[in-house]
Amino acid sequence: MTGDNQAFDAIDQMTDRVSKGSERLARVSEEQVRQFEQRAKTLADRAEVATERLIDTVDRELRKQLADLKEDIEQLLTRVGQVAKRAPAKKATAKKASGKKATAKKATAKKATAKKATAKKATAKKATAKKATG
Repeated sequence: MTGDNQAFDAIDQMTDRVSKGSERLARVSEEQVRQFEQRAKTLADRAEVATERLIDTVDRELRKQLADLKEDIEQLLTRVGQVAKRAPAKKATAKKASGKKATAKKATAKKATAKKATAKKATAKKATAKKATG
């Protein structure tokens, strides 16, 4: 039985070594998971801070650009007002006169078309009258 006892002792020692190795491996794995979680949290916190800084920077820049744009618009309105005060009033009659000429041309064209249509009708009536008599 001594041979069997030695085999059992060897198996027990191997089992103890495997068990201790497994425990060490579990502790190391748990430590690595904890470190990973800590690093992930640190990165997430840094990303959040960076995002907040970016949002603040964009907000400040947009507000500045909007204020500059408002100022530019106010300056343009002032200039337009000054130019409007200096510019002489234009006569509206010049435009009306050119409008009347165009209307007169259209009326003349319509009269010419009407005369042609009347002439065609008269010619058609004469031809119909000749056929009826002939």
